[in-house]
Amino acid sequence: MNKRSYPYIILVTIAIFLALGAATMALNKVFEDRLSQGYMMEYMFFTGLVQVALSAIVIQIMKKNQVFYADEFTSRGLLEGIKLGWLAYIFSAALFTLNYFGQDRSLFTRPSFLSILIVLFSALATGFFEEVLVRGFVLNSINEKLQGVPGRTKKAMLISSAIFALAHLLNLFMNPDFFFVIANVIQAFMMGLYLSAIYVRSRNLIAPSIIHGIVDFATFILYAILSPEALSSMMNAPQPEPTGSLWVTFFVQMAITVPFLISGLLMMKKVEDKTA
Repeated sequence: MNKRSYPYIILVTIAIFLALGAATMALNKVFEDRLSQGYMMEYMFFTGLVQVALSAIVIQIMKKNQVFYADEFTSRGLLEGIKLGWLAYIFSAALFTLNYFGQDRSLFTRPSFLSILIVLFSALATGFFEEVLVRGFVLNSINEKLQGVPGRTKKAMLISSAIFALAHLLNLFMNPDFFFVIANVIQAFMMGLYLSAIYVRSRNLIAPSIIHGIVDFATFILYAILSPEALSSMMNAPQPEPTGSLWVTFFVQMAITVPFLISGLLMMKKVEDKTA
């Protein structure tokens, strides 16, 4: 199979995501008792380690396919990429604020410094893993495959974001809530296009990794500041049936992610074809 054929790119992406899913399920089993009691830190730490290991594997695959560009892992273009992520910082601050003030104060506990570090590590590991896989491997492989095609980088951004979004359907193996997964797929495409634009504009892969990690941290930090009792209650609660209120939640989730799509499309207007 041609190394830059679409089936090859998709199969590698699915294989890596399935490897992560298998590792996640194994860790769920190992820490089942701790998770049921609301203790998340061990699970998050080892999940982060798995993602770091998978990132290293993806980098080797990138090198084998000649789409690894060492200067994209340096400080070159990093500051420009960080600046382009301003919308994500506003979003993350708003998300954390809404999550924090939307909870009963009695559910919170004072987190240890180690817990905060573990959550930060987990968030950054998640961001780095997904950016290396989707922007580093998928986008660059498609970009190289489309050599000679006008606007190839813009096409690669759209196709890679679609592959990234559809890969989230694999979450159905771990979460049978179809309603939630479909929302996740749509959001992944919009956020993926935004991060692709930052990557291509900055020519730096660390920048979107950090930005992605910051967005995840805004949610992950709740695992450190909510009490184990509160987390246990949330995780053991039955999944709600789709109702009118859930549809409202769905459209609200879409609405708050649309600015990322708009920002990504606006940045994409200034994108020139990416060369090695």
